[in-house]
Amino acid sequence: MNIAVQCCGIAILIMIWYFSLRQKPLGLESEKLFLITMGMTSFCVVMDIISIVAINYRELISEFLLVLICKTYIVSLVWVGYFGLIYSSTDFRRTRAEQRKKNRIYTVMVLTGTILIYILPIYYYLEGDVVYTYGPSCMTTYVFALLFVLVTMYKVGVRGSEMNPKRRRAIIVWMCIWILAAVTQFLNARLLLVGFASVLGMIILFFELENPEANLDRETGAYNAHALGEYTRLLYEKKEVFSAMLVALNDTAAVGTDGNGLRMDMTLQNIVYYAEKLKGVKVFKTLERELVFLTADENRMQEVYQDVKRYIEDLGNGKKETGQARVAPYYVLLPDPSLLRNVEEIFQMLRDFRVGKREHPEENSILLDEKKISQYKEREETEALIRSAIEEDRIEVFYQPIYSTKQKRFVSTEALVRIRNKDGSIVPPGRFIPIAENNGLISRIGEIVFDKTCAFIKENKLRERYGIEYVEVNLSVRQCEDTKLADLYISIMKKYDMDPSYINLEITESASIQTRKNLLENMQILIDYGVKFSLDDFGNGESNLNYIVNMPVSIVKFDRDMSQDYFANQKAKFVMEAAMHMIHDMGLEIVSEGIETKEQMEAIVELGIEYIQGYYFSKPLPGDEFLQFVSQSFVS
Repeated sequence: MNIAVQCCGIAILIMIWYFSLRQKPLGLESEKLFLITMGMTSFCVVMDIISIVAINYRELISEFLLVLICKTYIVSLVWVGYFGLIYSSTDFRRTRAEQRKKNRIYTVMVLTGTILIYILPIYYYLEGDVVYTYGPSCMTTYVFALLFVLVTMYKVGVRGSEMNPKRRRAIIVWMCIWILAAVTQFLNARLLLVGFASVLGMIILFFELENPEANLDRETGAYNAHALGEYTRLLYEKKEVFSAMLVALNDTAAVGTDGNGLRMDMTLQNIVYYAEKLKGVKVFKTLERELVFLTADENRMQEVYQDVKRYIEDLGNGKKETGQARVAPYYVLLPDPSLLRNVEEIFQMLRDFRVGKREHPEENSILLDEKKISQYKEREETEALIRSAIEEDRIEVFYQPIYSTKQKRFVSTEALVRIRNKDGSIVPPGRFIPIAENNGLISRIGEIVFDKTCAFIKENKLRERYGIEYVEVNLSVRQCEDTKLADLYISIMKKYDMDPSYINLEITESASIQTRKNLLENMQILIDYGVKFSLDDFGNGESNLNYIVNMPVSIVKFDRDMSQDYFANQKAKFVMEAAMHMIHDMGLEIVSEGIETKEQMEAIVELGIEYIQGYYFSKPLPGDEFLQFVSQSFVS
């Protein structure tokens, strides 16, 4: 008997089984299908050997048993092709219902082939060491086995872009080996290569794709970042309930120690070693050297959080043998990831809250409940809205006129940013401005607003045609931090050949000493160029008289709340009158914002404030409506 090739195949499969089963499985669908395919391949090779032995010792067994053994072997070849097709389909982006429908079709195919093989006759040949089978049953095997292989090749070729490139390459090589072996065996039945070709395919898949160690982080023994992505995608596809927790050590630990002498890798190893003893928990290490814990339900994750937190505290206090150093962990708990749309959104949210999108940075843990997730989604959607508005030129400037109580007319206006949705509606500034200030996009928005304002002044000759002497434009704190702000704004004014006396820039008090230093430098350059400044939002708790003293502003704007409180609160009235007198004594002018009624307007005029701004006169208007409004007022 010549079964050397088959015995080599068995030896190889035993080795693969050993290395596959000695490591902890992750539980991926591809992992399970690989083991099923390898099981069928092992069965196939064993049946190949048994069929050869049965043919050689045919006189010792019945004809029925001999035929059954030979047909079972060739049937197993078809099933190897079937499971190979199912395995290769795990990467394709389709719903589980669609996949089940496809799998039912493939199952009907393999069962049809199995029945035909068992029904049709089979013959065998034996001469010396040469043993093989042939006949209609074997031809049917070739047809169905090659059909599965060709369907696999077709799907990988047509939909290969949906697959992991490494997986696609490995499956193509496996199928090519199968086809080559099948064609060779078909042309020369004495060469029994198809079973061994399946073994070669298992070797390729194991070392390229399914080696359990490929999913492990060698430093800590936890599952790695790739495994985290694959596993969470599987949970989403199956719609299984799970909870997640991210544990991040302090930033200084990322360079090798936690800043107090305890090695980062040793800390992670101990945490992973401890956590893996906890029932029902999988531990992953991210590329940022952080740990992610996954478990089946919210209540269990709370227990895990308390256990891990207690262990890390003990570790940092020197109660374990690893050292006497303290660690500074940060925990992000996500009890219900199904509230998020996909795996990518989970990772982004965990990272965002780890990096700094949290209300109280001093706290070392945060629970991402439904409310926080809703706020997070709204913030992310608004940020996307801002970016698209910038790219698609949907940033607009509205203008709210400012009335002079001395000249009895509108002499200036404030330029206010607005974003227009694609459907034509206006996004309230209170929705996008705080987010733009937080992520830095406010600087780009401010630049766009200033550019469009200069273009508007130039195009419409506001001073000559409408009596608008200057336009107030807001500066954000972020813009004030930019050392190049003055150069940028001067270049924009030069672009439109703009008289700088048209521009009055509004600033607010900044808490940062460095920001104030940069602002003062920018202000001085712009003042020397001819621009004037106003202090905005006086009275809202941010600005104060001391700030007015130190800033070279010519106008102070009373905040809307301060103006409204003047009419509702006697103490607020005394404060505002006192502030007004001190500001006037400094030689500065005042704008009172938020005036909404005729009585309020008359009271402010009597008080002696120079300028009034508010809904009593007009809400902020688009450019064309503003021109129409001030044109009528200017003529009258």
